[in-house]
Amino acid sequence: MLITLDIKNESMKDSFLNFIGTLDHIDIKSDTTSTNNNKTPKQNKFNEFANMWENTDITIDSIRQEAWAK
Repeated sequence: MLITLDIKNESMKDSFLNFIGTLDHIDIKSDTTSTNNNKTPKQNKFNEFANMWENTDITIDSIRQEAWAK
């Protein structure tokens, strides 16, 4: 099960993580993309889609052909 926590008090983060780390049945995994506090949630969501079409062969001509064929 994956649970995401938003710790609002930055000074309490380390003590909370230390406490959780003492529990045998909980593994802590860090996601560095979500720890960037300078970005709004919308900006973080946008970055999830970066390079989504990277390996897809799409050109303006192929888009036009598909659109006009309908």
